[in-house]
Amino acid sequence: MNTTLLYVSHICREAVAFVFVLSVLGKIRSRAAFARFRRAARLLSGLPEKWSDVVAWLVVVAEMAVVAGSVTASTAAWAFAGAMALLCAFTWGLSRSPASAMASGCGCFGPVASTRRTAIMRNVVLLVVAVAGIGSTAAVRFEAANWAAVLVCTVAAAALAAFLVRLEDFVSLFTTPL
Repeated sequence: MNTTLLYVSHICREAVAFVFVLSVLGKIRSRAAFARFRRAARLLSGLPEKWSDVVAWLVVVAEMAVVAGSVTASTAAWAFAGAMALLCAFTWGLSRSPASAMASGCGCFGPVASTRRTAIMRNVVLLVVAVAGIGSTAAVRFEAANWAAVLVCTVAAAALAAFLVRLEDFVSLFTTPL
């Protein structure tokens, strides 16, 4: 058994789950937050107003499915595939949207407005994590790790997720003049 791949699998699964659960909570925490996300979904997708509510709810349900699938190794490959599909769709929408579409932000991680470049950076890093996760999970299959190792992996995943969720804050540290 390759324990390194087993640990990478755990870290990737948990980091993706943490980021997506925080994204879902950011969207559904209030009516105003969901309205902001619905507006961003309409602007980023280019779909008519009448479809924005459906698209917004489908995204929330898909993100919850990614979180649920990330829990076990037997469903992790499907969760990673779903995460990659969502991240590709988000990145495509961001790359083709006008800069004004991100002016108020999507509200995925709270009321902080995200720049398009930062959001795309986050998505690319998450795509790399998902690719590493699907590869490492396929390599180790259903092998079990001891609880101490899983706890260390959980802490590492939480740190990675916290960095990705607060990426705007980290970027602003290096781009805002003193």
